[in-house]
Formats: sequence, structure tokens, C-alpha cells
Amino acid sequence: MTSTGRPSTARQSAATRFPRAIPLALAIVLLAFGLRLWGLTATSLWYDETFMLHHAQQGIVGAVRGLLAEDNALPLYGLLLTLWTRVAGFSEFAARALSVFLGTLGVPLVLQLGRAVTKRRTAGLGAALVYATLPIFVYYSQEVRMYALAMPLAAAFLWAGWRLVAGRRVGAAYVALGLLMLAAHPYTALTWLVSLVWGTLTVGLNRNRRRRRGWWKANLVLVALATPIGLWALWRVRVDATAVSAIPVAALRWLPTLYGVGQYLEQPWSGLFVAIAALSLIVTMIRAAQETLDGDGQQQGRWHELAWFLISLTLPIVALFGLTLIKAKWSERYLLPSWGLALAIAVGTAWEHLAGVQPGATRPRAWLARAAALPLILGWLALATVATGRQAEGSWALAIRDEWHPRPDFRGVARAIEAHDSPGDTIVVVGGYATSALDFYYQGEADHFGLPTGSQILDTSRALSMGDLRTLEEKVPPDSRRLWLVLWQDALADPTGVIQSVLVEQCRRLPVSQGFTNVGLLLFDISGCRPLDRLAEPDVALRVTFQAPIALQGYRILPTGETWEVDLWWEALGELEADYGVFVHLVAPSDAASDGAMVSQHDHIAGADAYPTSAWREGAVIRDRFFLTVPGGRCRGCRLQAGLYTPEGRLLRTDGADVTVIPVPTELQ
Repeated sequence: MTSTGRPSTARQSAATRFPRAIPLALAIVLLAFGLRLWGLTATSLWYDETFMLHHAQQGIVGAVRGLLAEDNALPLYGLLLTLWTRVAGFSEFAARALSVFLGTLGVPLVLQLGRAVTKRRTAGLGAALVYATLPIFVYYSQEVRMYALAMPLAAAFLWAGWRLVAGRRVGAAYVALGLLMLAAHPYTALTWLVSLVWGTLTVGLNRNRRRRRGWWKANLVLVALATPIGLWALWRVRVDATAVSAIPVAALRWLPTLYGVGQYLEQPWSGLFVAIAALSLIVTMIRAAQETLDGDGQQQGRWHELAWFLISLTLPIVALFGLTLIKAKWSERYLLPSWGLALAIAVGTAWEHLAGVQPGATRPRAWLARAAALPLILGWLALATVATGRQAEGSWALAIRDEWHPRPDFRGVARAIEAHDSPGDTIVVVGGYATSALDFYYQGEADHFGLPTGSQILDTSRALSMGDLRTLEEKVPPDSRRLWLVLWQDALADPTGVIQSVLVEQCRRLPVSQGFTNVGLLLFDISGCRPLDRLAEPDVALRVTFQAPIALQGYRILPTGETWEVDLWWEALGELEADYGVFVHLVAPSDAASDGAMVSQHDHIAGADAYPTSAWREGAVIRDRFFLTVPGGRCRGCRLQAGLYTPEGRLLRTDGADVTVIPVPTELQ
């Protein structure tokens, strides 16, 4: 206060500017809401989304129980979805609308977090604008999954952490938000890690014992209450057998693409967007460093801001890389509640630094800063809007590592089957866990089921084998005349192509008039090729056992001109620790002219690259296919030799031999 009792000029300015920020904040909220509604139903619901809806249909108790057992996140979002769908219904729009509202709720929370980080009452608008418009935030605010809930909870938790470090009595809120955040998604633990490291550093250098005591008390209580969540997460790590990816050595190269517009726009536009973000980050860091070095007046202690940015933009990535050593599974969305929020705050803070008038700045310097801010903001908004528009078209999607993964078009598949199905049709979904996606859309009368059966989640330890042909034959009604085969992630569910290859070999394939995004649809006439499990057994039976728990059951030889197809049937008698290769050699007879020379050979990993022997479950029977080029199509006196090997050498049979001789049929000699 001045000596006359009036507010100082600086406070008058802040009080004047703050009400003006309210309309801007409301405009950003409306912008975020509109972008998230844009193209909301352009793509069909896919497996992850219909998985949530399947459990939501089981009621509150059933949903919680099912999600606890099968999902990789605690069922907080599933509980909200169950309650929401009881009121809003189960349509595409209604289901995704919950995520739209939750994602939009993140805007004011990110605004408050930006204000806490920069300690300016009028701050946070830039961060809120980045959060509202960045395509990856829009994308995951349209999906029926928990990310739309995790992001606003993480922003609220970080905001409470700043207030707690500042000495505010928000310990209970900090603990409650932390528990809710972790119950939304286990990878929000990265957000907690950021808050814990930064807060500990901050209070550790602060002489205020009350602040240190309040900080540690809140975090210790959170540790105690979150222990059951941690134990559940460890259990999920052990039992989770979903698809895994290699450790993302190229993740740093992909982050600018995934958190930019590179998945929607080509160069130079995608590079320009990254440049805008990079320049904004540089401005924020320089300004935070300057304020830290100044350390006087209102800016005293501003090193907290610099430390928070440095920790938030590095620690989550390092920690996520470390977690991949425990479970080789990585996705860019795991960084949304931690690194992604820090990116939004940092970029938006730069715009505020440039657009705002800094204390003591001359008028030319202020105008120069604003002139620099304008192209950054307008360039960002223009590119982000175009990218979001392409995303809203429905044929675009986020990139994951080196592959493009549009949402699979189960809606189109279901409509195509409905338009062309007839009495006596059967639908088989491979992998079977995606049956819920087809169930959501298909309204026809054809019998349908999934393979493998009995699981709502992808389990790579239960990949299909030859024995599942018997299940196929049992579940297809005897009077069924046509079979629709729906394929999604079949390389994981059926890595050796058991179902598709057997149908192609045995049955007449009928035309399907259209293709679908990221889903395969085939149609077969099965009236003349029953039973469908006739190829479950080899033509010639053997029982060759090895010193590892694996046996060669038998073989089949199919000649086609100068190419011989040699199929071997392997059975896993127990758990296999090594990944074995298989060799099949066609060897000439030993005589004066030839000492058993190699005529042809084919070696490869047993099973398939995506399904090596170490992944085979006990009892699995795998048909392994080899192709040999034989000049003239015949080889008099030749013999086939087959066996297993590793880089250390051949695997011995139980009788000590390292090779199995397969006689060549007389008609091929």
C-alpha cells in the first residue's frame, strides 16, 4: 500500500488486467470444447473403446470387477463411464462425449497450473491455449479411455503441489487428487515423480520448517494410501501379456512428430510447427533463467520455475525409458499427464512473456516482443487447426513409432456384413478379444464369435495354434454355408496364420467388394470344405522328442512344380526358454559323384518372428511351413533333414541325434 492507502500502480494494473482475462479464458474453453466435438464420430469405436463400454454394460459392480481383473488401469474412468451411459446412453456420440467434457475440464485446470508456475495472476492463458489446440490432446479427449480423465487430474495435482510447497494448507487436497490421478491411470506416477523431485528440492532449500513438514507429511500419507495401487500395478505388470514393443530407441525422434503435427502435415509445415514449439521453449527457459539470476524484488526465488521446467521436461522421459527395461511397452500417450502438460505450460508461458509488458520494459522493447509473439501464436493456431481438421476427417490418426495406426473401421465392417449377409452365415473375429467392437455395431442375425475364446484382452501367450481348428469346427453351426473372417491384429492373435491359411487352402473364397481401414474382411464358402479341422493333424505322424520340452509330431510334403512345401508340426511339451531356429535341408544321396551335397534348404525362426518358441504355451501345436526350390521338381535318392538349433548349436533329440530324416515320397524321386 502507498502512504495514502491506495493500491500500488502494479497492483492496480494486475487488478485491471485480471477481469479482462476472464473472457479470454472462457473463449479458450469454448474453443477446446468445439475442437473436441469436431469429427467426434468420424471414426468408429475401436477395441479399446468398446472394451470399456462392454464392461460399463455390466453395471457398477460388474464393471469395477471386470476392469480390475482385465484392464491396465484402475477403473475410475470405467466407473464414471458406467454412470454416464446410464443417463446418456451407449451411442458413439454419447460414449465419447464424456471424454470431451473431461478433456475440456482440463483447460481451466491447466490455466491455474500455468499461473502457479509463473506466479502471475494473469498467467496461464497461453498454457490453456496450447492445451486446447494441440492435436494430441484433442485426440485423446475424444477417445473412450481414461486419458481424458488423467490429464485434468494430473494438472490439478501439480497445481496443488505448487500451493503446498508455497505453504498453503492443501495437503488433504494434494493427497486426494494424487489418489484419484493414480486411479485414473498408473502412468500418472510419472507426474507424481516430477512433483516429488521438484517439491523435495524446493522445500529442502527452504528454511521454513512448517513447509517442509507439510510437504513430507502429505507425500508420506499419499505413499501409504497409494500402496495398494502400487501392489495392484505390480500384479498387472506380472500378468499382463498384451502386445509389447521394443524399447523405443527412436522415441526422442518421434516425440516432435507425436506432439506436433507431423502425423497430419508434411514438410515444411510439420517442421515449422516443431520450430515454433522449440523457439517458445527457448524463450521460456531464457526468461526463467534471467529471473533466477536477477533474484530481486518480486522475482526473488524464481529459480523454482526454471527447476520445474527442467525436471518436468526431462525426468518423465528418462523414467519411462527405465520402465521399458522392466516391461518393454511404450506409447506416447503415457507421457500426456506429465511431459505433455509441461510442454503446454512451457510453450504457453513463452507467449505470455512475449505478449505481456515486463516490468521496466521500454515501449519499443515491448512492441518488439509482441511482434515476435504474434507469428508464433498465429502460426501455431493455423497449423494446429489444419491438423485437427485432418484428424476430424476420420482417415488420419496418431503415429506410433514407425507405423501409422488409424482407428480400425469396425463400423464399416459391420455395415458391410449386414448389407450382404444371408441365413446360414457365421462371423469369426481373429483376434477374438475384439469381438466387443463388432458386437457394438453388428445388428444382423449371423452367429459370431472370436478366436481365441474366453478373454476380453489381447493375450500374446494364448496365440492360436492348430488345436484351435477344432474349436473353429465345433463353434461353426453344422448348417452354416458361408463364413465371414474379420482380422484385426491377427499377426499377434494368430501369428502363424492358422485360421486364414486353412480356410484359403480348403474353402472357396468369395469376393468382398470393399476394403476397410486397419481391419481385414474375408468371405468363404464353407459348404464343401467341412470339417474345418481336417488339417489339424499332419499327413504323416511322427513322435520325435528333443532334450528341450518340444516334439516333432509329423509332417506334410506338397509339391508344386519346382517348389516343395514342407510343413512340420511342432508341439510344446512344456515351457521353452530359448528361441529355436528350424532347418530343413534337401540332401543328395551319398555316392561317388556326390557326397550328400545340399540341393536346397530353408531355415527360419520356429513358428514366426512374432511368435518364437519362448512364447509358446504348453500344449500348443504349431504348423511350421518351409519352401524348397527343387530343379525339375524331383530329386532321386534325396532325403530331407530337419532339426532345431540356436546360435550355440543344434538341439539334440532324446536319443542323442541332432537331425531327423524325413523320407522323400517315391513320386518325387
